[in-house]
Amino acid sequence: MYDKEEVEDSLEFCRIAKQYYNDDTKEKETAEEKRIKSKSVVSLRMLDNGFSNPNLGDWARPTSDSTGLRLVNSILVLGVCVLLAYFIASAVTHYVAHQTWVEGDSMEPTLSDGDSIIIQKVSYYLGSPKRYDVVVFPITAMDDTGKNVDTYYVKRVIGLPGETVQIKDGKVYINDELLKDDKYCLSEILDGGNATIPITLEEDEYFVLGDNRNMSTDSRSDFVGLVHRKDIIGEVLMRIWPFSHFGLIPG
Repeated sequence: MYDKEEVEDSLEFCRIAKQYYNDDTKEKETAEEKRIKSKSVVSLRMLDNGFSNPNLGDWARPTSDSTGLRLVNSILVLGVCVLLAYFIASAVTHYVAHQTWVEGDSMEPTLSDGDSIIIQKVSYYLGSPKRYDVVVFPITAMDDTGKNVDTYYVKRVIGLPGETVQIKDGKVYINDELLKDDKYCLSEILDGGNATIPITLEEDEYFVLGDNRNMSTDSRSDFVGLVHRKDIIGEVLMRIWPFSHFGLIPG
């Protein structure tokens, strides 16, 4: 059997081993706790600065320089968008359609003074004006200061290229035949003007009249005369104001 001295030596060894083991475990746990605590602090800082993944490792707080660059970039993008919108709007207005206002009563009852209308240009890229289209064209005249300015007229196409137009007995004749389907002439024409005698149109000329025939300055007068194809800028598509008369313009 074991003697007393050997037993005491064994017990002492166990006590020393246990103490060493406990101290080592405590140090390891302390190091682990420090690592977790440090990681938690980093994660909180990262989240506070806009990072959503705390496992990314290194984190960086945005600097004033980077904020300034982002601001400049945003301003540049906004400027490009504004310029792009301007060019698109200009292109649409110049080549597709634009809005204008009616002045005067020469197109009554179809159009009235103060009406807001949309003029479309696309159809005349593909074809030519047709009889009864309501068209817009410029007339150059001198203003009060002696400067030449364009005034835009709105009239209805009555005579087409190559046709002979005459106004007699208060009615319109095309190639010496009464224009029977002229539903826009609501009263007898009192003054035939230049069209009292037959007018033969060239291949690029149009004869236009206002719907209010006795209150219109149009192709019967020297001031307006015959309208050339190149001068017609578009067709009146619709009226957008007043809302009570909103709709397409008959042609």
